[in-house]
Parts: sequence; C-alpha cells; structure tokens
Amino acid sequence: MIGFTGPYSDVNFGDYAMLVNNVYSLEAQDATIFVYDRPFVEKIRDDYFGGRNVRLVEVALRAGAFTEGRDTRYLTPMEILREIENLDEVTAAVAEMDTLYVNGGGYFNSLWTQPHRIERLVQIIAPTLVAATMNIPVVFTANGYGPFRGDTEFFASFFGSLPNARFGARDTILSPHWLNQAGVQPGRIHTLPDDLLFIDERLTPDREPRVGKYVVMETYLPTDFIAENFTHFERFAQRMADDHGLGVVFLPFNLGHGGVDQGRLLAERLGDVEMFDITGRGYLPIEDAVALVRDAELVISSRYHAVILALSVGTPFVSVLKDVLGDKQYYYGKNVGALEGVLEGQPHDLRDYFFMDYVEALDAVVDDFEGIIRRQRETYAAAFPRTGVKLRSARDAYLNGDS
Repeated sequence: MIGFTGPYSDVNFGDYAMLVNNVYSLEAQDATIFVYDRPFVEKIRDDYFGGRNVRLVEVALRAGAFTEGRDTRYLTPMEILREIENLDEVTAAVAEMDTLYVNGGGYFNSLWTQPHRIERLVQIIAPTLVAATMNIPVVFTANGYGPFRGDTEFFASFFGSLPNARFGARDTILSPHWLNQAGVQPGRIHTLPDDLLFIDERLTPDREPRVGKYVVMETYLPTDFIAENFTHFERFAQRMADDHGLGVVFLPFNLGHGGVDQGRLLAERLGDVEMFDITGRGYLPIEDAVALVRDAELVISSRYHAVILALSVGTPFVSVLKDVLGDKQYYYGKNVGALEGVLEGQPHDLRDYFFMDYVEALDAVVDDFEGIIRRQRETYAAAFPRTGVKLRSARDAYLNGDS
C-alpha cells in the first residue's frame, strides 16, 4: 500500500493531473489518497482509477483552527497536528503504507502560508508529519520550493521534522536555494522533471486530430483585462487567420474565472476563437489537454502546466510570467527552470519563450510567428532526444527508490 498527499481540487489542472499520472507511473493498485476536497477527488477516482483499490481519507481540521488574526507564519508541526480533528483516522491510514508520496506542485512557498491557503497547506502536510513519527518513508516528487518571505521558520521546522524524507525538485534555479535556506542539505535534493513531463501512454489514447490547424490560447487573467486590451486579442486572432490560416482554440484549465469565463468572452466576440468546453466533465480531462496541445502549432499561456504539456509533446510555446507575492521570482524559477531542464546545454534565446506581459506576448507572436516556431522546433529537436532519456531515467529511478 502506498499513499499520496497534495493539493487535489478542481482549482488547478496540474495538481490532479500529476496525481493521476503518478498513480499510473507507480502502478499503484492499492493506494490511499489524503484529500481536502473529497467530492472532486471522488470524481477523478471514478474517471481514472477503475480497477484499482483507491481509498480516500479526508484530513479534517478542528472548527476555528485558523481564526482571523492568528499568525500562521511560525506554526510548528506539533501545533499543526493538534488542529487535525481526525488525527487517529489519518494515523491509522498512514500506518498501512510502505511509502507516502508528496505529489509535485508549487505549494511550498509563502503564498500557501497566507490566510486564504494555510488550511489547505496544513491538510496536505499533516500526513507527512505522521509518517515521519512512524518511520514510514516520505518521498517528495518533483515539487517547486519557495520563495519563503518571512516564514522560513515554518518550512524549516516542517522539513526538519522529516529526517528521512527525500526531496525531488523540478528546477535548479531557485528550489535548491530555498530548500537550503530551510535547512535541507544538498545531498537530500534530487533534480527531477515535472510530474507531467512524461505522461503515461495509457492516459493519452490515440485519437483523430481536429480538423484545421490552430494555436492554443489560455489565460486566467481577469476578464476586465481582456476587455481593456481587446484590440490586441482581436488583432492576434485575425493575423493568425489571415497570415497563417490558423484558428484559435481557447483551452480553459479551470471553470469560472479560472479560464471558462475568459474563453467565453473571447469566443462570443471573436469569430476566429473557439472555446474548448470543459463544463460537461467539470474539469479539463488529461487526455483532451494533451491532444489539443500536441496538435497545436503554438501555445500561448499564463499557466505553468501549459508550458509543461507543450514541452512534453514538443509544441512551441510562449509563456507569460505572472506576479506572485509582488514579483516574478516564483514563475521565473519554475517556468524557465522547466525549459532549462529540457534544453540543458543547448543554446537558446529566452526571448522566444517568455514575456512579462500578455499583450507583449500576443504582439510578439504576431510579429514573428514563423521565426519563433522555427527556432523553438530546431532547438527542441537538437536537445530532447538526449535530455529526454536522462530526465525519464532520473524520474523512474527516483520514484522506484534507486537514487
């Protein structure tokens, strides 16, 4: 029996997709998943884990555990465990495990110690603290770490309470620095590809490609931003159609203002934009996301996991680095870090891939579409046959405990 913990909800495509991919990659026939959004994970279990014995254990918090005004930046592991209402149930579930995997993602940072995220972070990390007291191995898959802004002690006490844990880091730009800052020694840090760079083939069945060529667009920027800058989106769609014979498929990664609202606005106002509808399933299915990105000519996106999907299938991409905690360090570390891992040692120009502003990115693609596509494809083709073998081998060895 193995276990998984992580941020599984309908808020972020990458988080539940990584869980599914890791269950498949580890051939987990018997598994326990610790959750804080049970109804959504039940849906994922029903859709992807048929034939497997997958048990869900919800980590419940005591009422009023994190009332307004409580400073959570310096919580200790003991204080965290005291707030778990069903700690006996969690402990019993952990006791049955051979290994507890902490799924990859970007939730070990100061954004998640903020009042609106701290409860979910506590629910994620509580099972690992229990596992450590029972000497059950804790394995962090390809996570991102940091930045830590005023809460380094929180993470230091957490990581320090896991003396036998192994830490997978999905970038070498900033994650090792922040882990070191929190007391994790370099010898315990393993560089890995993102949990979605190599997607299990059983999750990506062959299917007929869409009729007509297209670019994929994604953003969860506010709809007000789109309205205020609508002429740039309009020019982009028109030039893709007129100059290159391409349609635009808007791919929402989440419901509501996480993507669907933005896609509907653009599709209603622009005839060359079609929104891929995810409302029927209630989330973006992994197989649809991979197929749409794989067959696209280019992906332009605000999201990290759109970059990972593009890298996984060799589709050129343009990524807009968003602000988190007032600067772009977080997105720089993970987005640029993902590219550097794939292109290791291969000359490339970051200006072909990354932009500071969505409008700037739209205009750059319009002005040099063919050049961006050509240079990225040439660079990828020269690098990935070599780096792909290395990265896949590192992931397999790590997950199987051979590194």
